[in-house]
Amino acid sequence: LDDARVLAEAFRPSLAAAAAGGVRLPLLECRPLTEWSDRPVPRQPTGGYGGYRGGSWRPSRRRPACAYPNPGRYEEGKRLKQGMRVAFSGDTSVDRELLEDRATEAGLHVATSLSRLTSLLVTNDPDSGTSKVVKARQYGTPVVDEAAFGQLLRDVEPADGD
Repeated sequence: LDDARVLAEAFRPSLAAAAAGGVRLPLLECRPLTEWSDRPVPRQPTGGYGGYRGGSWRPSRRRPACAYPNPGRYEEGKRLKQGMRVAFSGDTSVDRELLEDRATEAGLHVATSLSRLTSLLVTNDPDSGTSKVVKARQYGTPVVDEAAFGQLLRDVEPADGD
């Protein structure tokens, strides 16, 4: 829903500028995902769709449970610690799945949503108004950009007892 809202806000000025200049924009019909292929698109047990070709859309991947307890929030200037719960928001310059894999391999818990238990939010636009960034600010969850997160991933502290 956030992505649709952002697109609508970005598209609105284009419509106004086109109307002011007397330009017709080429608008295309939105078709259901099942119509994007010449053959039927079966629903996969993982929750994704098979047969889709192109774009950056990908089926969601189920990640293994994190083996470490959540040690709490990330504190600026300190190291990430195994078990910390990390969420991502918005586009990333490195493929999101690769970032998530790196975080998982480092012993972090990759979360798809943000809660009061989230240790850190990673986004390339910390000043954006996405719901995750707004929630992070409300909860007091630290927000870092992708480059800072990449640096933090280089030296993740072992969980207590390891």
